[in-house]
Amino acid sequence: MQEDFNKYMLSFKSRSLKDKQNIVIEQLKMLAILTNSMCKELNVDNEILLNRELIDINKDNYTEDDFAEALIVYINSIQNSLCDYCNKLVSVNDNF
Repeated sequence: MQEDFNKYMLSFKSRSLKDKQNIVIEQLKMLAILTNSMCKELNVDNEILLNRELIDINKDNYTEDDFAEALIVYINSIQNSLCDYCNKLVSVNDNF
């Protein structure tokens, strides 16, 4: 697995900055969807955070500020989902 990851990183490093940023955003989107799905599986009230910053990042001419702001939105969304998920697990375990 480490060798595959090293190959992946070599490929990643050879890309343009915009390509790297697009890959980062896509991976964060996937994580946000995954963590939200985990919550739904446990019937946890949770939603993916959406706001203007995510619209800005979908433009061809987004700025570095737009990129950083979109990262924060996705990171906070993932954190919220993970916290909601963990809180549910703790409350379920407390009831046993």
